[in-house]
Amino acid sequence: MSLLCSCHSLESDGKRLQATLLRQMELSDTLMTVLEAQLSGRNVDSILLATKNESNILFYVFDSQRMVFWSNNWLAGSDVVLDRYDAWFYKRFDNAHCVCRWRRSGFYNILSVVPVKYSYKIENEQLRNTFISPFSLPDKYDVVSARQEQSYAVVSDKGTYLFSLTKSEKKTYSEQGHERLSDSFSYRSLLDPATDPSVRSEDNPVRWRLFLIMTLLLFGFALLVGAIGIIRHHGFRSMRLRTKLMYVFATIMLFTYAYVFVMSIRYVREHYELRQRDGLSRRAQYIQKALQLQDAYYWNVALSDYNSGTLNIDLRDLSLTYQTDIHVYDLNGNLVGTSAPSLFDNGLISRHLSAEVFFAADPTMLRDEQIGDMKYLCAYTEFVNGNYMRIGYIAVPLYLSEDEVNDEVDNFLSKLFVPYLLVILLVVVFSMLFARYLTRPLDTLSEKMRHFEIGGKNNHLDYVNQDDEIGELVARYNQMVDELEASADRLARSEREGAWRTMARQIAHEINNPLTPMKLTIQQLQRTKGTERFDDYFARSTNLLIEQIDNLSRIASSFSQFAKMPEVITTDIDVAQKLFSVISLFRSNNDADLRYVGPESGVMARADGEQIAQVFNNLIKNAQQAVEQKTDGNIIVMLKPFVNQTNSKQMVEISVSDNGDGIAPEVQEKIFMPNFTTKSTGMGLGLAISKNIVEGSGGTISFETSEKGTVFFFRLYMV
Repeated sequence: MSLLCSCHSLESDGKRLQATLLRQMELSDTLMTVLEAQLSGRNVDSILLATKNESNILFYVFDSQRMVFWSNNWLAGSDVVLDRYDAWFYKRFDNAHCVCRWRRSGFYNILSVVPVKYSYKIENEQLRNTFISPFSLPDKYDVVSARQEQSYAVVSDKGTYLFSLTKSEKKTYSEQGHERLSDSFSYRSLLDPATDPSVRSEDNPVRWRLFLIMTLLLFGFALLVGAIGIIRHHGFRSMRLRTKLMYVFATIMLFTYAYVFVMSIRYVREHYELRQRDGLSRRAQYIQKALQLQDAYYWNVALSDYNSGTLNIDLRDLSLTYQTDIHVYDLNGNLVGTSAPSLFDNGLISRHLSAEVFFAADPTMLRDEQIGDMKYLCAYTEFVNGNYMRIGYIAVPLYLSEDEVNDEVDNFLSKLFVPYLLVILLVVVFSMLFARYLTRPLDTLSEKMRHFEIGGKNNHLDYVNQDDEIGELVARYNQMVDELEASADRLARSEREGAWRTMARQIAHEINNPLTPMKLTIQQLQRTKGTERFDDYFARSTNLLIEQIDNLSRIASSFSQFAKMPEVITTDIDVAQKLFSVISLFRSNNDADLRYVGPESGVMARADGEQIAQVFNNLIKNAQQAVEQKTDGNIIVMLKPFVNQTNSKQMVEISVSDNGDGIAPEVQEKIFMPNFTTKSTGMGLGLAISKNIVEGSGGTISFETSEKGTVFFFRLYMV
């Protein structure tokens, strides 16, 4: 079963490679057409531009004598023999498996190369024989020239066999014997990882990653605390001003820290690379000067076999002096000397000079180059003789060690992280103190307004700094207090005068009603004096006068009772027993259906025991008057304990409901006002007195009404 799966995977991946290769061939044909057009104009800059953006398809142009153009120089290997045109064939170079094709264009022979997979003789972490983009196949496959069993044959666009794709056994790096590049200074990472001193051990971790983890943890903790706070306060807008200020300060500080952290790493890396670039440029100039002053090259006009025989020895000496590798190329761009020949012997680097340097007007430049996955920097300059005539090219490579960059970052952050962390803690503490300092006057103002009383003492606020915005707010508050107290005095005086005028009119009206029939009765007695009817009329008149005098006495008693109501004295009473006894009295004297729902005793509440019965009487009496015109009059009195959701305290609710016609909307706001009544009889003081008694006991009274009836509620706190 596993063999079938393996074969199926090989076939599937082989088809993908075949399809990708055909697309690369088509792209090569397109670029070849552009290249031929540029060659006819002999414009090297245009040729470089036409092939620059496609680094995975290479072009080499030859005339009858030598190679005159190459698009890229990373491919290393021996020369390719011209045997036929316009036919793709397989070729293994020193560092890559490729397919190639020759084409004739005028006086030129053009070789187009499509790299498929790296084939370095030395393989380690830096040099991995992976498939080259865009051939995205796993490393478990090998490319071989001969047909094999259990392999996939890859063909050209014309169906010609090119190579086979087969599975390979992956070897560990330690199993692969190879030459150590011990003579190289710039390519140390290409050494075996076990012997490379630049490879960092696990006992010496990169500290900036630890700083990064600590930073992420700090951010995560801050975000968690912030999210919990926002959820608990039901959103940022619902927070107190002090908390908002702390959140703003903390957020600004954290983002500032993150910005400094990221920019510090970026600055150190860029500064390190800049220093390395400057140092490499100066090193290349020193090497150029040292070679120029040597007698072997001072009077020569070109590098040849005669004068380059000792070049490798000279380059090796300079390499030891400047601790770097040095490569020298002749005027045709071919390697003629190097301090590290094993790099070229192992096929790691091409023996051709970079095309951009060779075809540039000024070859002095710094270029980023690459061997496999290893990127490095290379400084190029001219090889000049004593007359400053160019006789070749000098290349000085430098590998920018990631470990050295990390060390630079570690050294910088180790000096910055702890102090900055202390600064963050100090800023957090400072923000808390500063937010409290800013909001303290507002808290004082809020507390003053919470306990503000008209006519009370010490309503003003004292604030030292009167010039800032809070000082202006305090000044406005003090001004408002003064104006409010003056307005309260005027309003109280006006209300007292208005109340006296209203009371006087009400008393005059109530007294005037019985005086009119009394006056008429006395006048009638005067007219009948001395007549026979006097005695009979006198007997009837005296009864009427006595009745009206009693009415006057009742009016005076009502107003006196309202004006001289005794102070409410709360005690612990059995409110259920009080209510049930009042209901029992009403049941014995009323025909209306009066029902009671609740316990008959055992509900203790805080109230005035003597006056609370008057509240029961007033509410039940009002309910009876509301249903007296109905044949199906129904009154329900209910008592039930409940928990106040505002302060979580136990309360008792007494409700008196009737099925009368309800209270008209236009008079509902006046229902608890003194002297207001909707009945033809009564003084309109019953509900006002009841409200004073209930609120004096610490309770509340309210009502709900509709066309189907009215319900009065009053609530008292239980013991």
